[in-house]
Amino acid sequence: MSMRLSEHAIITFASLLTGTENTNGPGLVDPGGTYVTTDWVSMKNFARAMAYVELGAWNATDDLDECRIEYNLTGSGAAVGEVTSDASGGDYDTDYPIDADGNFVIIEIRAEDILAPNPYIRLYLGEGGNTGAEYLSGLLIRYGYAYPQKELQGAASSGAQVYVEP
Repeated sequence: MSMRLSEHAIITFASLLTGTENTNGPGLVDPGGTYVTTDWVSMKNFARAMAYVELGAWNATDDLDECRIEYNLTGSGAAVGEVTSDASGGDYDTDYPIDADGNFVIIEIRAEDILAPNPYIRLYLGEGGNTGAEYLSGLLIRYGYAYPQKELQGAASSGAQVYVEP
């Protein structure tokens, strides 16, 4: 059996994070002593999700203080719950946060980890210190789509969405 990621997954890149974008590279965001998030995305018909976060230029005196996947039922941001936690001894253990260029975090969840039908999820990243400009990048991937279809992320169009295979 062969599986094409383009038929089974949707990727939300860091360039969709809200925050101050770094003009030195695509997808790099400065949380600016506060937080950044991805848009809310639906988990309907997806079996799993993963997030990948990597620090770019980062001040050695600051840490990535918050790193989690959140959920809600409407995609509006009301009644937010946590799928993974960030706390002392939590899923993302804030006693041992990432804090240097090239450090990364991978979060993996299953749809059944969220005790709600058809929830929306987002990646939430926070940095409270901010002794200077720090940049991070990340992505959120929903995969294991129950109803595979060609061009799941949208139909190909000239120059906007291009699918390539040998």
